[in-house]
Amino acid sequence: MQEKKEGSSQAGTSSQNQAKVQTKVKKPLGKMVLIVFLALFLLLVISYAALTIVSSGKSLPQLNLVGISVGSKTKAEIFMAVKQVAEQRKDQKVTINFEDSKETKTFNDLGLDLNVNQSVEKIYNFGKIKGVFPSPQYIFATATGTLKVQPLTSWNANASKQISEMVIGKKQDAQNPKLIYSDNVVNIEKEKNGFTYNIQTLSDDLEVCYLKASCDQITGKKVALRSNVTESDLEPFKGQFNEIANLKIVLKYDSRNIRPTGENLISFIDPERVVLEQKIAYNDQAIDDYLSDISGKINKKGKNKVISTYDNSVLDEGQEGVALDIKVSREAIKKALNDKSTSVELTAKTTPIEEEFVGPGFTPGKYPGKFIEVNLSDQMLYLMEGTNNVGSFKVSTGKWSMPTPVGEYSINNKDPRAYSQEYNLYMPYWMAFIGSQYGIHELPEWPDGTKEGEGHLGTPVSHGCIRLGRGAAETVYSWTDVGTPVYIHK
Repeated sequence: MQEKKEGSSQAGTSSQNQAKVQTKVKKPLGKMVLIVFLALFLLLVISYAALTIVSSGKSLPQLNLVGISVGSKTKAEIFMAVKQVAEQRKDQKVTINFEDSKETKTFNDLGLDLNVNQSVEKIYNFGKIKGVFPSPQYIFATATGTLKVQPLTSWNANASKQISEMVIGKKQDAQNPKLIYSDNVVNIEKEKNGFTYNIQTLSDDLEVCYLKASCDQITGKKVALRSNVTESDLEPFKGQFNEIANLKIVLKYDSRNIRPTGENLISFIDPERVVLEQKIAYNDQAIDDYLSDISGKINKKGKNKVISTYDNSVLDEGQEGVALDIKVSREAIKKALNDKSTSVELTAKTTPIEEEFVGPGFTPGKYPGKFIEVNLSDQMLYLMEGTNNVGSFKVSTGKWSMPTPVGEYSINNKDPRAYSQEYNLYMPYWMAFIGSQYGIHELPEWPDGTKEGEGHLGTPVSHGCIRLGRGAAETVYSWTDVGTPVYIHK
């Protein structure tokens, strides 16, 4: 019994000694961990402070802009780097792949550019808190390598229009089913689906491509376009379509009868509205287009009231015209189609006389006293006294192959009834202004008494002379003295 107590006492003493040793070991180890932790923390604080100081007035280190280093740089240096990227991207070409074609453009053509000033601010402040202190996210990210900074892009004012026009050229519109009239029967041509390209997605993809160090093509994303109605939607109305197409309608105006064809009548129907309203509906524009096409059989053009800008005198009173009233006639056609009537009275209306102001055709004050002015463009002769017009007469001047000469001349001789041996005719009230070759005279007469008709006045048909009508020639002859200036122009 005593031996057992002694053994037990020795075992207890041994356990106590081991516990004391462990306690002694733990205390130095805990202190070491704390010291290491404090040392690391101090190192981090010192590094953070150093990084903050080094980055004062500069961007943070290890920043990269589309393949160009922009870390640890001043704003001026960042600006130059961003400008370099912008210049590189300006003429870089990108190919946009559409389904059946390709478009190769430069980013400059597309209107895509860098927003230099905003990109500089973004890079300078990247990873900083309040523009000064490096953020924990930045510190963590730098441990994995260089940080890529995405610059800010901008589109010029015409970019959206340019991209839209490019997409519109590739777009294929969906087509509603068509009504086809053939052999007195209406058939329905099946609808066709189309497609377009998403402009916003295309713009976003171009921006992504622009911001990559190497990117030379993207693919446009197609968007399906569906027709608004289908062939099956129109099938229930096929009988009504046939009934309308085979109506023998007559459009009447005065003594005119116009008969639209079955193709015309069926083109008046609006298939989309038929499905939407579930009854026969008409396309107003289609009817208006048809009426515009036939309006030439009814319309009569009016004449403008011509007013001289010289003295506000009315040179021509003008005349009202007649024009088909498209709106009223359209409604009459629609009513007839709905009522299954075969007779439609078209309506026309008068068009108002419009005023037209024209120059006088002559030059007031060209010479101080009497002078004759001939306007070849107007085919008019004017008697002038200084700034006053005392007479205006329609004439016929030289035809294109024998034109009346333009220039400034004067009357050099007069003869009440000159004779031309070359043409074997008489020229009453002759007044020469270039030797005896060119002159002003009345419509010519032949030896048998036949006289050229007044209908030629206003049209250049002479051999170069200036022809006046009966009465007018005598008036001009009596008013004109030898030596009177003659001014001829176009």
